[in-house]
Amino acid sequence: MGIVNVTPDSFSDGGRYDDPVRAVDQTAQLIADGADIIDVGAESTRPGYQPVDVETEWRRLEEPLRQIRARWPAVRLSVDTQKAEVARRAIALGVDIINDIQGFQGDPEMIRVLADSNAGYIMMFNRPVPWPDGVVDLGEMEEFFVQGLQRARAYHIDDDRILLDPGLGFAYSGAASWTVLRHLPALSGMGAGLLLGPSRKRFLGTLTGKPPLERDVATATVCAIAAMHHVDVMRVHNVALTRDAVAVADRWQYHE
Repeated sequence: MGIVNVTPDSFSDGGRYDDPVRAVDQTAQLIADGADIIDVGAESTRPGYQPVDVETEWRRLEEPLRQIRARWPAVRLSVDTQKAEVARRAIALGVDIINDIQGFQGDPEMIRVLADSNAGYIMMFNRPVPWPDGVVDLGEMEEFFVQGLQRARAYHIDDDRILLDPGLGFAYSGAASWTVLRHLPALSGMGAGLLLGPSRKRFLGTLTGKPPLERDVATATVCAIAAMHHVDVMRVHNVALTRDAVAVADRWQYHE
């Protein structure tokens, strides 16, 4: 999954693709590099972000989505939003997946929007109050996903439409991210697919001492290891580098 941020303030590439032409050009590059899914976001969710209203978010999204859908009708297209109305409009334009950082715990209409469509859903783990530094309650995370999947089934949203995302960089500190990564095998056995979004995150910067734009090698390394733990989708900025790393991991694990 290749990331296209059409925001002015994303943590690693804010303002680079907030013009529809540049967003489409970046999409073309990601597809050429081997992206299977394009994830477009119009509201930065970096630490300390300021939420935007529905109309502002949609104004940023609408034209890039129209152009991407028209130029690549077969590409799987995702929208990163926590607002049900934005999700509804995006699905009406032909978007295939809604990527929700609130995991059905935010906008109460989100689950109904999904139930009224055939769209896929990325259910990210999150919580109103982050855990203290270095703390992670893996039981709470698993229960979050169990309850989310039960709610989805009650609305006739099947498990095969859902990807679980453990939410690196959101509800817990960078130090706890490593604990979550070691727990991936448990999450991959919950019935739904599994997505990981480590790309250029702060925990990799803490480890390497590098700024966001120089964390792609570290990101690709995490993705290669995650692929060996049955993660289905990697959400990244640098698709080409990550595909190479994952190809090596796959060959290592499955070559006879």
